[in-house]
Amino acid sequence: FVHTAMIGAYSNNLITAFQTGNKSDAFDERYMEIRAKSVVVATGCIERPLLFDNNDRPGVMQVGCAHRLAQTYGLLPGENAVFSVGHDLGLEAVLDLYDMGVSVACVADVREDGQDPHLLEKLTERKIPFMRGWTAHTAHGSKTLEKVTLSTLSGAQHREFDCDTLVASAGLTPVTGPLTLAQAKLAYDNHTGFFLPEKLPEKMYAAGRMLGLQSPLSIETSGKLAGLSAAADCGTSLEHEIKQTREELRNLAGPVRGSKFVTAPVRGQKSFICFDEDTTVKNIDQAIQAGFDAPELIKRFTAAGTGPGQGGIPGHNLPLLVSQWHTDSGLAVQPTTVRPPLVPTYLATYAGAKHDMCKRTPAYESQKKAGGVMQRAGVWKRARRFSDDIRCQEEVENVRSNVGILDASTLGKFRIFGPDALRALERVYVGDMSKVSEAKIRYSAMCNEDGCLLDDGVVVRRGENDYYFTTSTGRAGQTVEWIRYHTRYENWDFSIVNLTDAFGVINLAGPNARKVLEKLTDADVSNAAFPFAGYREFAIRDTIPVRVMRLGFVGELSFELHVPSSFMQTLWELIEDAGKPLGIRNFGLEAQNLLRMEKGHVIIGSESEQRTTLHDLGLGFLWYRDKPQAKTVGAVALRQTEHQEGRLKLIGFRMEDASSRSPKVGSVIVDSTIRGYVCSARHSFALNEPIGMALAEPQLADTDTRLEIFEDSGDDRLYAKVVPMPFYDPEGEKLRI
Repeated sequence: FVHTAMIGAYSNNLITAFQTGNKSDAFDERYMEIRAKSVVVATGCIERPLLFDNNDRPGVMQVGCAHRLAQTYGLLPGENAVFSVGHDLGLEAVLDLYDMGVSVACVADVREDGQDPHLLEKLTERKIPFMRGWTAHTAHGSKTLEKVTLSTLSGAQHREFDCDTLVASAGLTPVTGPLTLAQAKLAYDNHTGFFLPEKLPEKMYAAGRMLGLQSPLSIETSGKLAGLSAAADCGTSLEHEIKQTREELRNLAGPVRGSKFVTAPVRGQKSFICFDEDTTVKNIDQAIQAGFDAPELIKRFTAAGTGPGQGGIPGHNLPLLVSQWHTDSGLAVQPTTVRPPLVPTYLATYAGAKHDMCKRTPAYESQKKAGGVMQRAGVWKRARRFSDDIRCQEEVENVRSNVGILDASTLGKFRIFGPDALRALERVYVGDMSKVSEAKIRYSAMCNEDGCLLDDGVVVRRGENDYYFTTSTGRAGQTVEWIRYHTRYENWDFSIVNLTDAFGVINLAGPNARKVLEKLTDADVSNAAFPFAGYREFAIRDTIPVRVMRLGFVGELSFELHVPSSFMQTLWELIEDAGKPLGIRNFGLEAQNLLRMEKGHVIIGSESEQRTTLHDLGLGFLWYRDKPQAKTVGAVALRQTEHQEGRLKLIGFRMEDASSRSPKVGSVIVDSTIRGYVCSARHSFALNEPIGMALAEPQLADTDTRLEIFEDSGDDRLYAKVVPMPFYDPEGEKLRI
């Protein structure tokens, strides 16, 4: 994987990482987990910052930074530079930058000896001053670097050089983060000045410059050995090759002597060891004086390495600096702990791609195959419509004149049973639940403590102390908690089971709905035997058990069939086959929305808000006042708000001009001020004119009141007239055929 950074390492060589995508990829970043049989770590080295006074000044940079500015971006780091280095790569950069046009005032090397003679010879050829055993002491300047003071390592001698750039590096340090995350044991090596792996996890290998190797051939051979060993772990027989390569590596140049120099001979008040947290050498000194003798404790006391860099800058210098204070104690030098993420990334990367995590009904695929436009509806994905017509005219007219089928499986479905089940229902429902019978459904509502409508649904009694009830889709996931919360102190004996996913629901609606159902069952579903608001249980084709309710949400003859989810697809296909001669067709949420609006039925969240009570919606008749012992949730607020003045009321309206368009949902009703807003509005095909429902002040609720509607799209006004609801079939005759 290219452009991939490691995040963490865990047992059994589980490596977590993230990959950065390019323009042709479908992702910006993606998270991955790699279960490797073997791992080779060859992360090389980075520069170790040199510590001196004012090392945070503009114009101070490390060797790699200066070199990259010039080689990658074509920008010289400055015009006149001073170098203070501790490794041969620094000397190579001096020569390179000098040849590119940078004037080099001086090169100070903290090493007394050990430099590559060939590099020293080239410095001499270019007449670049070179000072062994010297280091940067203090950087001078405020907004820009003006000069630098160099000193001997003991601080006995000082020299100043004018410059606009100081390139400083104490030496190299291995990138051991991946090894540390994998729980490898590191030990300080006095020869290289590195923390080298003393014990590696099983089937993990280190290679390259991070082992202190500098010779290109040695680095390459160590990589070859690690690769052969990893391949052997994967089942390849390579014993001879491994033995031969190990012998080759033994005969090549080994680890080179490194720089152990850390800080210039300064007091340290302005020598920053951690740029993230502004931690100085002086702060480390104070921590040690306070009794903190371990780098891990000092890190927490001073905050060094706890910033965004997570120890990347001070991680090697801190233990070396601490060890200088404990030269007589015999304490082993220990690096600080590295924790994931090794390379930080976005939380969104961990979360993964933007998958649409949703629930699907058992008939989802059938609806999609039938041309359903599937869209999110809460946690579900449902069919919004079944054509390109966003008004769904054919779907609506088919239900009004023939028969349609709707997947309503997302409704909340619950069983509540036990000796105190009725008490629990009385507590949360505003109606008289004692009147719920076995053969008839009862529509009721739940309110919150403010008397505002929270949920609605139907309840039926299936046996002694055994009830089945439905809720809206949006409240299905919270109903059990709601009932348990409001009965938590009662010690009542009842159980409640969420059956939302266990049952599917099919709404068979339209004047011909009964004709379709009669083809599927021997049960008597005539209007006399199965009247409106009735409840029956029977079998489809003598096999599929269904719970059937005669409801009228869409304003037509309607049978709501509740069926175990495992039978849902089969029942769906049976209904489609039985209704095919009649021209049955699917209808979706958009068609249902218009159908129920024509009938004046509300949807919680569309015709209500968090301040809307039952009285505001004209549903006060649902409230049964004579059950004070039930302590019904919201009953006190319902009593207090029943005649409260100034509350918005639900009204129906028609446009004055039947040929005009319907107003946008959310448009405000105005005169000299805002008096209400439009909750829902559509063009009614049954009435051939735009209709809608709105919440408005009581003064505007009278029939024939003229409404002035303002939309945010311009200064033009729309005008409507308040009319009684329901708009369609006000006598309810079509529900009872």
